[in-house]
Amino acid sequence: MLSSRAAIGALPEVTLSPAHPKQGQTLVLKLHLPADATPPVVTFDKKAYKLYPVAQPTNGTEYRALIGIPADVAVGPHKLSIAGAPQEVDVRSGGFGVQKIRLPKAKDNFISSPGEEEAVDAAKATQSARQLWKGAFLPPSRARVSTTFGLRRMVNGRLLPDYFHSGMDFAAAAGTPVRAAQAGRVILAHRGWRLHGNVVALDHGQGVVTFYLHLSKLLVKTGDMVEAGQEIGKVGSTGRATGPHLHFSLYVNGDASNPSDWFTRTI
Repeated sequence: MLSSRAAIGALPEVTLSPAHPKQGQTLVLKLHLPADATPPVVTFDKKAYKLYPVAQPTNGTEYRALIGIPADVAVGPHKLSIAGAPQEVDVRSGGFGVQKIRLPKAKDNFISSPGEEEAVDAAKATQSARQLWKGAFLPPSRARVSTTFGLRRMVNGRLLPDYFHSGMDFAAAAGTPVRAAQAGRVILAHRGWRLHGNVVALDHGQGVVTFYLHLSKLLVKTGDMVEAGQEIGKVGSTGRATGPHLHFSLYVNGDASNPSDWFTRTI
């Protein structure tokens, strides 16, 4: 359900939800077009977003674009363009704080394994037309959340530049189940990476991808189709982790988005 509406220029059947998104939220743009119309180009801060058909009422087609608002984007007006018509979206603060942690010297870095960064970036950029999820996303663990989305980090007394926590950490014990947040296709199932450890990534369609990091065991393989709530792995402490926990991230068209937003909204 759209939480708010906004008429945009000469396109009165465009809706934005929410009308004033916070840092880290997903902005949902819906556009109703005649059946024979070509979907326009949509850009936000000069980045292009694909419109996908999501419904076919009798008088046309409804399209939707999902825009992940980065957690570190500047608060204030940002340019949204639909078919070349410039508009403004007022981005508000996500209210993120700073977390202090300590890491052993061997893990106080972001040195990745060969091919790790490229494979993860490719998974984040996955675009498939079919929406596989239904309804709100589910927390992948029943454990308490130990670190929320969007926090900046001070590691061993140093504030990390150009960094924010890209997901949520669940303080689960080693070996406890990790479950798929929604239905999807396994696009990455890899063991032994230096940063991510043992990791699974799921494609939920239309630019939405979830990651499950630091696993002790993988229960799926690349290409598998999984259902919402299906066990896909076990909690561990592999990779750049100080102890057993699940790091869960959700990406919208390549930008990390606040999972809490997807737990509480039906998009």
